[in-house]
Amino acid sequence: MIKRFFLIVFALCFSFIFSQKNKKEKDLLEGYSTLHGKINKNYQPISLGQRIKNYPFNKASKIKIVSYNLDFAKKYSYEPPPPPPQTKDDSIKLKEFYNRSKPIDFREILESPFEKDLIKYKTLNLEEISKLSHIIFNTCEKYYITMRSQVGCFFPRNAIVFYDEADKVFERIEVCFECGNLESYPSEFLNWKNTCEFIYPELEKFFQSKGLQTQYASKNNETK
Repeated sequence: MIKRFFLIVFALCFSFIFSQKNKKEKDLLEGYSTLHGKINKNYQPISLGQRIKNYPFNKASKIKIVSYNLDFAKKYSYEPPPPPPQTKDDSIKLKEFYNRSKPIDFREILESPFEKDLIKYKTLNLEEISKLSHIIFNTCEKYYITMRSQVGCFFPRNAIVFYDEADKVFERIEVCFECGNLESYPSEFLNWKNTCEFIYPELEKFFQSKGLQTQYASKNNETK
């Protein structure tokens, strides 16, 4: 398990290297056409040592990134799960529910033993946690954001999941890359109001670089 002590040691060891890398980063505005922000000339990246002191990283002993619901188009609506089984018949019905051909809400995955619904996941190492925290805390700080907007759709297929020392989920961030929207729960420390459009392509590249799919994969659209 990732202990805070080791995160601090990691921060001290890699802070210089990481700061040098940040200086060479290509500015995000060069890759996107937008009227929603301008470069913050006074931008100073938050160091790794400071980032891991911020919630939820300061409480996390393990962090996973997850892909799910990849085979379902957004037209499907969420169906609440049935109550916990009380009888054998209820158990059968619950099993049928999780085997259904409809999308599943990520809360169902967390509250059930059916880990097959996690299409794919990866537990992050220290270097990957450093990169993820940099995206979350530093991406939007590079700009003066002049406009924020929220797209109506929200069909998340990816999530960042934070576990405490008891191996219990205490925080999650669900992301919909198709519409550019995210929500954190239960703290709501991160949402469309305190982020910007530039964070989504950076997060998506991070997920994809770890082998996780981020977009709808229709079986009917396979290359013939």
